[in-house]
Amino acid sequence: MSGVGGAAVRGPVLVVGGTGMLAGVVGGLVRDGLTTVVVARKPPDPAVFGSHGTGGGRLIPVSADYTEPVRFADALRGAAARTGRFRLAVLWVHAGGRPHAYAAVADTLADATVVEVLGSGAAAPSAPVPRPPDALERTRHRPVVLGFTGPGRDTRWLSHEEIGDGVSAALRARRGDEPYTVVGRVRPWEDRPSA
Repeated sequence: MSGVGGAAVRGPVLVVGGTGMLAGVVGGLVRDGLTTVVVARKPPDPAVFGSHGTGGGRLIPVSADYTEPVRFADALRGAAARTGRFRLAVLWVHAGGRPHAYAAVADTLADATVVEVLGSGAAAPSAPVPRPPDALERTRHRPVVLGFTGPGRDTRWLSHEEIGDGVSAALRARRGDEPYTVVGRVRPWEDRPSA
C-alpha cells in the first residue's frame, strides 16, 4: 500500500475505528512503513495487528470515543502533536458522530486525503451521492461504500477480512470517474441481505 490512488503517502496516517473490520488496513499501513495512529473506544491492543507484521512502520494506539467530542478532539490533537499533522485519514464513524468527529479530524490534517468508509445505505437508489462533509471539504475526499457479496440473491454482508482487503485496494487504486468506490457490490439493490 505504498500510496493512495497512485500517489505516495508522505506523512503520518490516522485511522478512526481501526480495531475491527479495518484492522487489516492498519496492519498494511504499518507494514508499508508508515506511522499509523489508530483510534478506538477501547485501548487498541497492538496484538490485534500482530498477524499483519510491522515492516518498519510505527503503530500508535489511542483510546478515544468520538461520542465524547471534547476528549476525542483532545486525543487527536495530542496524537498529531507527537507525529505531525496527518496526510491520510481513514474514517469509520457512525452517522450520529460524524459532525463533531470530522471537525476534530479536520483540525489535525495537512494537505490530506480522507477515505470515508460508509455503509451500504450510502449507495441506496434514493441516497444522494456521497460528498465531503463540510468539515472535510478542503481534503481529497474518497468515499468507500461497503456492500455485500454472493451470487444472485444468495448474498451476505462482507467479512472483516473482505472489508480490510477492499478498503486497502481502494487506497491503492487511482480514483476514476465514479463518485465512490464499492467494496463488494451494491447492485441490484434488491439483492442485499436482510439485516
